[in-house]
Amino acid sequence: MTQGKGGQMRELAMILMLWPGVVLADGWQQLTGDQIADALTSRLVVFPDGVAQYFLDDGRTVRAGGWGEWRVDGDLYCEIWSGKRPICAQVDSDGPGLRFREDSGFTRAGSYGDL
Repeated sequence: MTQGKGGQMRELAMILMLWPGVVLADGWQQLTGDQIADALTSRLVVFPDGVAQYFLDDGRTVRAGGWGEWRVDGDLYCEIWSGKRPICAQVDSDGPGLRFREDSGFTRAGSYGDL
């Protein structure tokens, strides 16, 4: 029994939904928890305003001279600064770039820098 084009498209859609990391329509791929840890551990991300953020392997992070903590919680990146409440975000990658998308709608994107 052969499937029509519509059946093949439904199968492809199901496979993509089950594939680790969701490919988003704008060319970014949503990262899973393990992928987030791999993408950030011992890395530097530079944002368009020139601010750089370091992600140390011990869970500390530094940005603009301030120290905080970072962790992966499920499939979210979370950071906390100076005793404030944690901020969590989905993380997307397009290869050289990372995008952090918070539930509030706030989004910031940067690219890898050199340590």
